[in-house]
Amino acid sequence: MRSDSHAAQVVALAAEQGGVVTSRQARAVTSVSVQQLKRMVDSGVLERLHHGLYRLGRMPEDVHLEERVAWLALDPDVVVWERLDQPVPTGVLSHRTAAALLGLGDLDADVVELTATRRIRLSLPGVIVHRGVLSREDWQVVDGLPVTTPVRTIGDLAAAGTDAGHLASVVRDALTRGLVTVAEVVAAVSPFAFDYGHRALDGQGFLEVLIAQAGVPATMLAVADLARTNTTTTAGATAASVAASDAGQLDVVALMQAVTESPQVRDALLRSLSVAIGQSAAGHISSGAGAAAPARRAADDTSTTGSDRSARPRSARPAKVSDR
Repeated sequence: MRSDSHAAQVVALAAEQGGVVTSRQARAVTSVSVQQLKRMVDSGVLERLHHGLYRLGRMPEDVHLEERVAWLALDPDVVVWERLDQPVPTGVLSHRTAAALLGLGDLDADVVELTATRRIRLSLPGVIVHRGVLSREDWQVVDGLPVTTPVRTIGDLAAAGTDAGHLASVVRDALTRGLVTVAEVVAAVSPFAFDYGHRALDGQGFLEVLIAQAGVPATMLAVADLARTNTTTTAGATAASVAASDAGQLDVVALMQAVTESPQVRDALLRSLSVAIGQSAAGHISSGAGAAAPARRAADDTSTTGSDRSARPRSARPAKVSDR
């Protein structure tokens, strides 16, 4: 009966941690013995993943299982909820792994990357532990896992020398989804501008090149031009100030900053686009198909500018430690 009680407690503990538990956690919380854990494995209640690491048997597939196991292995003595209550929980998922968990860019996340505040070596294959300084502002929780914030992730990827094309895709997604501001990205990439062939500390210039590489849809340029010509509100004036007299000369970085940081500018752009669509429809009715042809061509122009570099797959590497 006592053994069954211990088993039930271990199952409950694992369930609270996303289906994964370490032997140290199980012994500390439930007083289960090594022999009892082995019997749970033999009976199929637990599945042994690695030395001292288990998951519940017959659990639904966890797409983040490798990340969950790697993070647990950083500090196998402490349960998940206590670690997440810490200002810095020993370490957090970072770099390419963080970008994947945040849905940013198109990098290959063929290894699990973490950043820890002290030197830690893991025997898990395909895991890289970086050493770096972390604060509470540097991470957030995603699917029960601590992950570096978008702006910290961008800085980490730049510091690691990530290919500019792939770094650009992360920056593009973070900006267009409103997860970071232009000022934050400039501050994050400025220390590494020289490493990417720009003037030292020229974060603004570096960001402009990244945005150009990632590609800005032609429709965005058209919307910005509409805001400049059709909007007379204060928000419209702000939008106009970030656009040059010629749409082709648009200051893309300033536009991105205005759109991501000002709800008023976003509203103005949407209103202008609605007006333009209405005018286009009216013009089509009055002028016929011939007048609508340029509008169709403009609507079809959704090509992007910049590089379209494909990612080169990287083979999984043994766990190692690198200093930030």
